[in-house]
Amino acid sequence: MRESKLYQAIIQLNGHELNRLHRFILSPFFNRNESIIHLFDWIKNDLKSKSTSSVSKLELWQICFGGAESYDDGRFRKLQSDLLKLIEAYYAQEAYESNSIHRAKYLMETINSKKLEPLQSSAIKTAYQLVEDQPFLDASYYYYQYDIERNIYLLTRNQTERSSKSNLESIVRNLDRFYLAEKLRYSSFILTHQHFAAVNYKMLFTDEIIEHVKTNNYSDVPSILIYYQILLTYKEPENRKHYEILKDYLKKYIHLFPKAEGKEILDSVLNYCIIRMNAGEELYVREVFDLYCQALDTQLILVNGQITPWSFKNIVTAGLRLNEFDWVEKFIHENNKFLDEKFRENAITFNLAQLYFYKKEYKKVIEQLSKVEYEDFTYNLNSKTLLMASFYELDEYEALNSLLDAFRLYVQRNKKLTKGKGSHYLNTISIVRKLAKSTPGDTRQIERLIKEVNEAQGVVSKNWILEKLAALK
Repeated sequence: MRESKLYQAIIQLNGHELNRLHRFILSPFFNRNESIIHLFDWIKNDLKSKSTSSVSKLELWQICFGGAESYDDGRFRKLQSDLLKLIEAYYAQEAYESNSIHRAKYLMETINSKKLEPLQSSAIKTAYQLVEDQPFLDASYYYYQYDIERNIYLLTRNQTERSSKSNLESIVRNLDRFYLAEKLRYSSFILTHQHFAAVNYKMLFTDEIIEHVKTNNYSDVPSILIYYQILLTYKEPENRKHYEILKDYLKKYIHLFPKAEGKEILDSVLNYCIIRMNAGEELYVREVFDLYCQALDTQLILVNGQITPWSFKNIVTAGLRLNEFDWVEKFIHENNKFLDEKFRENAITFNLAQLYFYKKEYKKVIEQLSKVEYEDFTYNLNSKTLLMASFYELDEYEALNSLLDAFRLYVQRNKKLTKGKGSHYLNTISIVRKLAKSTPGDTRQIERLIKEVNEAQGVVSKNWILEKLAALK
């Protein structure tokens, strides 16, 4: 029972939510089956007791139906299914209750279908007030306005004189704003995603929408402004002006978005900076670090109370590149509690390895990374890159060559890597192999390799490689 879908549907609820669910199940409007109540009572008490002793289906049957009836497996499974449907109905009801605009919308639809004209005036007034009271100005704000205006039109269309102006213009304006904001939002996410994964999307009307927004004034619609600017920033990455405007919008408008969406916007800005940073533009290292520090201060970095492993790694990397070693070590130890447990140990291990590398404690790097084999390909790539550099620093050339062979095969066989990103790693592997064979003081040989690094279309750890070549020269 404790491994069942039914039990797992309840286990995440806190005490307050569990009591609300209990009242829901006890309500005769939703449930009149006493056996369902008995089964739920057992689950609720079992959760509170945290018992680990086994319980049989027969014992649960007797709790639900009493000892007079013989056990019926089909009937018992149906009982569990009925309770699960009730729990799903509870979750849906909670979502409905949490959104007063939805309630106002459904009320107006009912007033319209039942022709309850005496209720129209108060329902319309309440709906307008609810929309105005919305704390956020994301795309859903305009969708709610559109939906409310549409329902008002349906309520009043038979009462409005043909010569009078209806609210049709308001309906269309809000629908346009909602569509433009959402279209720009997901188009910007697609462009962001395509920088990190080998995926293709079909995007209709994106260029036309960009041109439309460019030539029309949407200064009062923060969601259109921000996502339009994200698109420009990714489409013309060399134009820093786009990024500066986007950063300004982030400060001005991020508080007008729900936290989850604000985190998505922040990630888009950060990912752009990381792309520029990885391309060798060092000034973006400080940009990334400052953005992350702001996100930590405002807790915008948290997703459902957690920091993702990738954000955790990026914060550490930015801090290390700025030689903020004490800050980074403190961050790792104080904030790893915000990592999901299933990722926590690997994330701590990898990020401590990064810290040791920057502190030139290369044996500790190898010791750290030998403890784990990462399932995620991004972690795996970064881990192999750190090991590669550490073996070189320790003059462990036999281990280095063996790693480079395995690394090359891993990159070539990994279908999740974009062609461009894969070529960056293959370039790096080839160059490091030549670096390991270079003769100190052989200026011509070293100059040729420096030229190859600078002319290559993407090299991972480029600064480290150039530093090593300079030392050989």
